[in-house]
Amino acid sequence: MIKSFNLTDQPWIPVVAKSKSELVGLRELFGRAAEFDDLAVPVPPAASGLWRILYAITARVTGLDVLRGSPWRQRQEWVLDQGGFAADDVDAYFAKYSDRFDLFDSLRPWMQDRRLAAECPKSSGVNKLVFDRPAGNSQVWFGHHTDVDAVALAPGEAAWHLIAQLYYGASGRCSSREVAGQKFANSNAGPLRGAMSYHPVGENLFESLVVGVPPRVSGPEEGFDLCPWERDELPDPLGSPWSVSWPCGALTGRARHAVLLVPDAAGEAVTDAYVTWAWRLPGAASPDPYVVRRQNKEGGWYQLPADGSRALWRDVDALLGGNTEVKTHRPDIMAVAADLGLDGRVRAYGFDQDGQAKDRRWFTAMTPPILGWLSERDPVTADGVALLTRAAESVGRRVGAALRQAWRELASVKDREGPWAHVGEAYYWTRAEAVFWEHVQDGRFVEGGRAFARLGHEAIDHAADGDASSPRIVRATHTAHRLLATPMRKGSAT
Repeated sequence: MIKSFNLTDQPWIPVVAKSKSELVGLRELFGRAAEFDDLAVPVPPAASGLWRILYAITARVTGLDVLRGSPWRQRQEWVLDQGGFAADDVDAYFAKYSDRFDLFDSLRPWMQDRRLAAECPKSSGVNKLVFDRPAGNSQVWFGHHTDVDAVALAPGEAAWHLIAQLYYGASGRCSSREVAGQKFANSNAGPLRGAMSYHPVGENLFESLVVGVPPRVSGPEEGFDLCPWERDELPDPLGSPWSVSWPCGALTGRARHAVLLVPDAAGEAVTDAYVTWAWRLPGAASPDPYVVRRQNKEGGWYQLPADGSRALWRDVDALLGGNTEVKTHRPDIMAVAADLGLDGRVRAYGFDQDGQAKDRRWFTAMTPPILGWLSERDPVTADGVALLTRAAESVGRRVGAALRQAWRELASVKDREGPWAHVGEAYYWTRAEAVFWEHVQDGRFVEGGRAFARLGHEAIDHAADGDASSPRIVRATHTAHRLLATPMRKGSAT
């Protein structure tokens, strides 16, 4: 029996239209993109990676992959005016690569390396493929799975986790792989490991895909711009990684892991997997067009890390491009949305991870319609949002610092934080979002600082809500209020 699961026509991508969801293959997704409202992939790191793959295919079927400058912009606007993808262009693309989208192809399984079956002395197990399952001796956090009795995955679901591994895979220890007599068992982190990812949202899936295609970067030609499934040759694991061509190679070809799915005898489920290193040499640096980058004290740039405890509104200023508190480079894709005059929302995907083994939490969130506030279109609002954000962050830091200091005085200790700061900060941040959006909607940017300060004093009273008759608690509470009301000196410890 020939094992096959061709992602072109097999249903595996969840989409939603008018609150109804269904599974579609790639061809149907592009053919009916204007009918769908959105993707509905339930695994955020898989959705984040899938959007990049779909943007690359969008560039191919629309011709946006070969243009630059004003011709690129004119072409994008023309495509949007058509209201949908041309069926002939979609069919032609998938016909050209008809054998490259098969998840279980014996020669070129999609986004995988068939050589791992021979180069790895043993497989990694299907649990290693799935981020929310424990593997090996790791602890059970997300679900009760064991390597002894691993639960198989449906092929479409396995494709989600394959994508998630390629973009968010861990650094450090991995399954051993031997190439040309050289054996290694460690890998570098995936290109989006631990990062936030931001995507403009259009009126329907078609618009979201076209708007999400980044323009070609300036500079010399990088050679052939190919996605991994478009290449005739397999990569040389000991050689130099593929050059970062634009846009398709940059969106789909920067993985640091190699993966191979192992289906059951009937090809109806994935029962095992290999997850190991793909390259030994470092790849060329390439800024991702969907991430916020910030500058550290040494002048280097890093991707804004995902924090499961941090609400999305706290980074809206970084998306709009206003006068922010720290040196920030917004996602490059926001310039596309600004040029098109969109007024829509932005979706964020986050995976709170460390660089190696710890996967804490993944999440997704959606902003209100903010694209009309981008600095090119509404600099007053963009700068006002940045001002509000600075005020909120400043008060939040001072609330924590004041409560830590007050509790130390109350308990007569020098090096302990105590419970007050945690309680007060939780109270403050859960209510600060409402204050933020209220002042944004009303355009009362300057008044926001006083509103956040009032909320900060409420947080102090809430955190120190003990025996009100205790003179020591009263004195400690007064200390916290006084510290909050006194502006912190720049560089003061929190």
